[in-house]
Amino acid sequence: MGSFPPFPPFPPHPQCQGDANGSCSLQGSLPAQQVSHPCYPKGYRENITTADLYDSPCVHAPGTASRAQTLTVTGTGDPAACSAAIQRLFNFSCGANTTCGFNGVYQPPVRGQFFAFSGLYHNLHFLNLTRGQSLSSVQAAIRQFCTSSWEKVQKEFPTEKRDHLRDTCAASSYTLTLLVQGYRFNHTTWLNIHFVRQVANIDVGWTLGYMLNLTNMIPSEIPQRVTGLKRSNWTAATVLLAIMLILIFSLLTVICCQKTPSGYEML
Repeated sequence: MGSFPPFPPFPPHPQCQGDANGSCSLQGSLPAQQVSHPCYPKGYRENITTADLYDSPCVHAPGTASRAQTLTVTGTGDPAACSAAIQRLFNFSCGANTTCGFNGVYQPPVRGQFFAFSGLYHNLHFLNLTRGQSLSSVQAAIRQFCTSSWEKVQKEFPTEKRDHLRDTCAASSYTLTLLVQGYRFNHTTWLNIHFVRQVANIDVGWTLGYMLNLTNMIPSEIPQRVTGLKRSNWTAATVLLAIMLILIFSLLTVICCQKTPSGYEML
């Protein structure tokens, strides 16, 4: 998000607070082998491994966790429990700083007009909540979707990808928590947020967040050390090459000397 001039942009970008990593953190924070996910539609069910669950730097893996363990994730479709689980991902305690947003970071009061783009836009656009609706309307629409069953969601959006349908409640609830409780937008200032995909006919996105998410996919193994030949091997190879060149030159010289000097007879 960024404010229109003359208000300067707010610079801090806390890591692991984007919607992609937030979804991983949320699922990783739900305990037990039989995981009941309040943000997944009721009736949704899938099996995942702990390797998939903890394959993110934003998710803390227990020291005793086996990467081959299989977990059964079941959706319960509980918007209140979903909101509570998402709120636990943040630290809204300000301590001595009375003007913080979350995680103890200074947050100035929101003033002026704001753009919300990238994940913030897409998370709410799917529910048609990017057209200037009031905060109450947005909250009601998200709550209604989160109570829908997996069967109903699939019937209403038959062409939508399975993962997107599964994560819509969590993503939209995460966006709402971030904006309302994190950045402190209220029913009045919410109307100053403009959810956009383009600015001046150009797609906008959070490039830094995209690159950080890509770097999370880089393997963490120690790179193998590339070593060249030893100096003694280079010396031996050079001497051998020189000897071969001398032998070839000598052989060519002998062949040339053995040829007849001329094909003409003397008068």
